[in-house]
Amino acid sequence: MAAFRATLITFVLRSANELILHKTDDGRVAVIEYQVHGTVVATGVKYDNRFCSIVKIESRKIAHWRDYMDSLAAWNALTAKQ
Repeated sequence: MAAFRATLITFVLRSANELILHKTDDGRVAVIEYQVHGTVVATGVKYDNRFCSIVKIESRKIAHWRDYMDSLAAWNALTAKQ
């Protein structure tokens, strides 16, 4: 969670939706797509982004999680003028 602290200070997320789950054949890896919505703390600018995450599961626990996001959406929210 410490790795996400800077993100939480920059953005306040209020919701997530549009979850789509893609299971792999062996069930040990899942690909999920989802959207998040919130605001930029410093400016109050609206923030919306889409993510794609690859999640590896071992012994019914998350062993690895990698996110891919729309970096341009984050950049635009961080550099928008009020």
